[in-house]
Amino acid sequence: MISNEQRAHDIALALLQANSKDLEPIEAYHRYVNSLLPILKEIDKDFPHGIKEHL
Repeated sequence: MISNEQRAHDIALALLQANSKDLEPIEAYHRYVNSLLPILKEIDKDFPHGIKEHL
């Protein structure tokens, strides 16, 4: 099972890569964190026990 934290991390990284060209490292980190936390809260609300992957 992929944890909600890992799923939120993957989504936040994808958003950062798509929307943050030419950022300084600190600004990129701030955007990552500002994306990660709301995504994680939403995933935790929708899937409180995680999401089981089908293999």
